[in-house]
Amino acid sequence: MQGRVRNLGSESLVVRVSILPVLVALLTSLISGRQVLAQDNAGAAPDPATTVAEGSSVESLFVDFLHYATLGRFTAANAHAEALLNHPNLDPREVLALATSRARAVQTLQILVANSTVGPNAARVLELIEEGQRLERKDEQRILNNINLLGGDPQQEFDATRHLIESGEYAVPLMVSALLDESRVRLHRRILTALPKLGRGAVGPLVMALNTTREDVRIEIVRVLGEIGYVQAAPYLMKLAGQANVADATRQAANDAIARIASQSGRASPASASQGFFELADRYYAEDSGVAADSREPTANVWYWNAGENRIDKIEVETGIFGQVMAMRCCEEALQLQPDQTEAIALWLAANIRREGRLGMNVESGDPGESGRPDETRPAEFPRALYFTQAAGPRYAHMILDRAVRDRDSAVALGAIEALRLTAGASSLTGSESYKQPLVQALQFPDVLVRIRAALALGAALPTQSFVDSDRVIPVLSEALALSGRVKVLVVAPSEEMLNRVTGGLRSGDCEAIGEKGFFTGMSRARREFEHLGGVFLSTGMSEPDLAGALAELRREFAFSQTPVVILTAPDQRKAAEDAARGDAYCELVEDGADGAALLAALGSIRSRTSQKALSADEAFGLALQAAQTLEMIAGFGRTVYDFHRAEPALIGALASGREELQTLCASVLGQIPSASAQRSIAHVALDDARSESLRVAAFAALARSARNFGNQLEPDQVTRLLEVARSSNLTLRTASSRALGALNLADNQASAIIRGVSRG
Repeated sequence: MQGRVRNLGSESLVVRVSILPVLVALLTSLISGRQVLAQDNAGAAPDPATTVAEGSSVESLFVDFLHYATLGRFTAANAHAEALLNHPNLDPREVLALATSRARAVQTLQILVANSTVGPNAARVLELIEEGQRLERKDEQRILNNINLLGGDPQQEFDATRHLIESGEYAVPLMVSALLDESRVRLHRRILTALPKLGRGAVGPLVMALNTTREDVRIEIVRVLGEIGYVQAAPYLMKLAGQANVADATRQAANDAIARIASQSGRASPASASQGFFELADRYYAEDSGVAADSREPTANVWYWNAGENRIDKIEVETGIFGQVMAMRCCEEALQLQPDQTEAIALWLAANIRREGRLGMNVESGDPGESGRPDETRPAEFPRALYFTQAAGPRYAHMILDRAVRDRDSAVALGAIEALRLTAGASSLTGSESYKQPLVQALQFPDVLVRIRAALALGAALPTQSFVDSDRVIPVLSEALALSGRVKVLVVAPSEEMLNRVTGGLRSGDCEAIGEKGFFTGMSRARREFEHLGGVFLSTGMSEPDLAGALAELRREFAFSQTPVVILTAPDQRKAAEDAARGDAYCELVEDGADGAALLAALGSIRSRTSQKALSADEAFGLALQAAQTLEMIAGFGRTVYDFHRAEPALIGALASGREELQTLCASVLGQIPSASAQRSIAHVALDDARSESLRVAAFAALARSARNFGNQLEPDQVTRLLEVARSSNLTLRTASSRALGALNLADNQASAIIRGVSRG
């Protein structure tokens, strides 16, 4: 359960397991079943405590829930937890107060979450406590009261400071407003003493307050930022110091603060404010731990200066887009100072694509009518990300794609490739220049959709001059032709019984599964049989290599660096499985006896957690169709660097797809490949009575083209069958087949036989 138990922030609520050995031992014993009370045994008399008294208070329900859970009476505990969670007067702040006033309450809940049948309800109670903390932190009246208490006696000042630290960034706007209020001058010194103690969280709103026109307050804020010492303040201070109209005292204070920050952080100051903003934007984009929002919180604050009201305001955004919004803001600051900073332009564009993707929008679309989840930092009529990316031109799209390939970010890669497809010709897409290489590198991207989009863009450009890795385009287009929408997975397990059970369970859930006892054997087979590996199931019982070695081998290859891996974990091997998977977001552990539904749920959990999207059957067909269209363009153009003949096996395979539009295109391309297998595959479709008339007519046309260009390569029985169709009663098929028959230019006089066949004497 590592990573699921949360530190709730307040010193009084922090888990200190070292001082809880008795509680931990007791609860672990109870929860693991070594002490099972009679009332929870099957068939025992019902526990009267499971009946919750009507009209119970929040306090009594909370206390009784913990009481029964600690005794191991989980049925009764669950009943009281349900009543608590559904109480009409439930207030998270009251639950927080109850937890804070009872020693070890939170620790008990955290142990219950990890180990017992009341875990789900214990987790919900913990969430209530966390919500109470959030509400307490944000409570403006509480913050104002504590600001006023700073002016009290030493104990009041100490307590008020502690509570303001708990409020963190939420306290800063009101503290700055108090500094701007001349009627509260007696508090100013103590506010300035308390502000630095708020730490890193205060930097975001404080740098916005540098925009105040009150020079005396601005100097004090500069000094506070220097004392806090976090580097994200440096570019804002450098910008301030570089302004022509700033007072000398303010400039000197800003330079002093910059020097102090550099000394405290051990980092040299940026070469310029513009460069500093770009570097800060890069950290926000990467969600560096030093500037990232708290991932446990649903929202994060973006701070602004309200010049009209002379105050700091905030806009709440989803935590998932906070880094991207801030990266865009910092890039905008950089471009205000240095408009031609190309790296800042490219980073702004990349952050905007990522922001849009995380809001649930299609980054390949420029449709202004599509709306994802809201982002109130953008105006209502804000254009789509694709508008900006395609307007910037191919060079910037290449720069964005370079970043996406390095970060393995599918959404950003797809947005960049779509812009390249719409704006770049062959000369802008391919070449020896280093900035053009990411599109070719994307042909090996872990996400199959990115690989195919890159191949489609490169294929449609019809380049006539060779470029590095140009030979990878046709294999990826072939990969697209074989897509079906079914997830293709590999299972590696030490026994036939386990292989059969796991692969059988997966196949029942619309997966194509293959199984092998050895990892390397399995991977070799997957490369041969699958165009894309959608998941790997590894048993803890595997050997040569073992689980850890197999994971390392898989992740070493770029194409499999983000492939979901479900670890089939034996009870006595859980620790080894956890160690092997630690730090790998694309891994999930399940019991090795799990059924097919649980295995698929684990695979889905990885996809959901890592924002991977499985292709539907319709999406797979759409990509296959585009690949076939691109191959037809390449074949028809005839002078590209690509050898489309290499797609023959995939084209033949797609003839069995059951989708006529795709079959027709594939037959057309096969008609331009000079091989007997290509011609015979076309004839197989044309001569099949089970196919639709329209498909057969198209296949006869492709067969005629093949025969005209490459001669007769049909099997004798196919020729015989063709002659039969040429004499059939269906005039449409008869006409279509006659074209193919004539193109074959058979040695015997088939024309005479046809004429004699229609003679009426």
